Amino acid sequence: MTQSIKTNKRAIIAIHGWTGNAESLNSLSKQWRFLETDWIFIEGPYKSKPKGFSWFNEDDEDGWEYEKSFDILNHTIQNLIENGYRYKNIFILGFSQGACLAMEFIIKQKFSIGGIIPISGFIKNKSYFKKEKNNLSKDTEVLLIHGEKDHIINSKESRIAFKLFMDLGYKTDLYIFNGGHKIPLEAKRIIQKKIFKDL
Repeated sequence: MTQSIKTNKRAIIAIHGWTGNAESLNSLSKQWRFLETDWIFIEGPYKSKPKGFSWFNEDDEDGWEYEKSFDILNHTIQNLIENGYRYKNIFILGFSQGACLAMEFIIKQKFSIGGIIPISGFIKNKSYFKKEKNNLSKDTEVLLIHGEKDHIINSKESRIAFKLFMDLGYKTDLYIFNGGHKIPLEAKRIIQKKIFKDL
């Protein structure tokens, strides 16, 4: 039996940072309380030291391994589609390492979603990034957010990502906030506007 289309229902797939877990971003959904929006919290498949989980497994020979992470994201998105959500109403919000994954993931996909929201992230292999692009993902909008005083991942990384996405033809916005390596709560209005842009 086919599920009915959830016309206005949004879904945000939240991706934690390095050493985080499925609970790390849970507080956001309680603080922001977006209407008609379901939050899905997923967890990295690789164990990190001294605690928590990672989306990338560093391999001395092959570099970053992320296939399991891509599988989790693809499974989550397809599960949402099967349950009546539209691609255009699905968003990926990633913090730090989760932001890296969101950018690496979407550039390679054969489909577009509503958007990705990478917060305090970076693109690791910038020289390969353009080569990895699949044109079928180009309708995905990109909302980059970073703290100017981020001493863990410099805000210039989001500025570089902004240019890379723009050069590839993605509709991209960049907001730099006066803060450190964290999710700025004042970004709520910008994110809300992006998620509900068609209402």
